[in-house]
Amino acid sequence: MFPRIVFAICTLLTLVFTPVHAEETGSIIDKVKERGEVVVGIRQDNPPHSFINEKGDWVGFDVDIANAVADKLGVKMKRIPVDEITRITYLQNGKIDIAAASMSHTWKRDDAVDFSQTYFWSAQTFLVRTDGAKSLDDLVGKKVGMNRGSHSISNWKHWLEKNGHQVNEEDIIEFGNKQIAMNAVLAGKIDGWAEDAEVLVSYANPNPALTVLNGEAIGMKQDGLGVIQNDSKMRDAVNRALQEIESSGEYLTIYNRWFGPDSETPMPLENRIEVWPQG
Repeated sequence: MFPRIVFAICTLLTLVFTPVHAEETGSIIDKVKERGEVVVGIRQDNPPHSFINEKGDWVGFDVDIANAVADKLGVKMKRIPVDEITRITYLQNGKIDIAAASMSHTWKRDDAVDFSQTYFWSAQTFLVRTDGAKSLDDLVGKKVGMNRGSHSISNWKHWLEKNGHQVNEEDIIEFGNKQIAMNAVLAGKIDGWAEDAEVLVSYANPNPALTVLNGEAIGMKQDGLGVIQNDSKMRDAVNRALQEIESSGEYLTIYNRWFGPDSETPMPLENRIEVWPQG
């Protein structure tokens, strides 16, 4: 009797905690079309990609991209707040259909979810005090901050090893809140905070005591829209939507709104979404 009870419990746990797989449930895009709504996970703490502005509106580059994708899919968009952890787990558990959450495509994340084509390119570096570090070398052996779940952690470790420095795990402080990380730099509790360059610029611009180590990167950033793993039909639909946004010129309009020369965080456009032939 006891083995049967154990087996039953294990079976129940498997059903509860096993992530959704497209081959078992059908393509997500069919469900999206049927309900007329796509559920998109978007961050609220990551300016200029996605944040709550002074008017209380949820805005940003990723918000505009998600809206444009929903429009191309011919459905309405429902936004769900996510963070650096839930943007992946919500996809796996079927709580969201797409993650538009400034998520860089890495091999490690690709083992958990699938990605669209890259739609944003940048690099990662450090936010520092203006009277502090002047280069990445100045941060070696110092206490530095990283966002939990961010690949800036592995990028910094790789940079250290590549340049002949020892990695000391105790020197890396992980934060679950970007504002707290910035305040830690201001207070001198850490000597730098590693993040995407454009995000750091948005935090540094209003504060003359902070600056970004421009020109020095610890790694590249290539954002894709996250989708459930092994759902090629859904991924193709999202890719087609992105390519239509690019072809129509809408992508450039959205980009310039948030990163163009007249924006608060000007970032040169380093690449464009690849558009495939129709034939």
